[in-house]
Amino acid sequence: MSWNPEDKKHEIEFSSTWLITYSDMITIILCFFIIFFTFSTKELSALYQIRNSLTEEVEQLHTENIKLKNEKESLAAQLFGLQDLKNDFKTSKEDFISFLRDKNLMDAVDILENERGLLIRFKDSILFDSGKAALSEDGYMILHKVGDKLKTINNSIIVEGYTDNVPINTPEFPSNWELSVARSINVVKFLTEKKGIHKERVSVSGFGEHNPIDTNQTPKGRANNRRIEITIVN
Repeated sequence: MSWNPEDKKHEIEFSSTWLITYSDMITIILCFFIIFFTFSTKELSALYQIRNSLTEEVEQLHTENIKLKNEKESLAAQLFGLQDLKNDFKTSKEDFISFLRDKNLMDAVDILENERGLLIRFKDSILFDSGKAALSEDGYMILHKVGDKLKTINNSIIVEGYTDNVPINTPEFPSNWELSVARSINVVKFLTEKKGIHKERVSVSGFGEHNPIDTNQTPKGRANNRRIEITIVN
């Protein structure tokens, strides 16, 4: 049998053509993974953006939820922990109420809710001496604790003074109206100057013997009418 070198050459050339197909396939696969990686990176970045956006939304909703919860919660609960104002006031162990109980002043202070907000009513005898507008020692202690409570909120505050109908005529206070105004102003000055409550939050009024809450025909009724009222506006 004769051997022809040309036959071997053709055989070798034919057998090496698979390399071309293989390299093409590898190139295509490489391109596929490059494209896949590019899209995956973009999608991952988009997912991170979505995650961050959702996180911000959740945090904002959480903040708004707390705000709405605080707004929904009554001022009596926020300031004094009184969920049921009528029933809890006499038994509460909250700091301010415990102070009143320890000082036997529970009958001289009322905490009420009305259409304007939360009303703290003080008989004048625990804040002032008779016929005077200067705060008494007990008055300083009581307003110190009340001021601490008022600093925890941003609500507007109304301070109003009232007297009974027994006329007063002194060089310092020619009328009950002037006495009631002076007492209200001194309460406000204490809250703003000593306790740091912003002045723009506070308004002050004095009504003298007008707007009584009890009869002026009895000593007890007149004692109830002589009062300072602090209203924390809703």
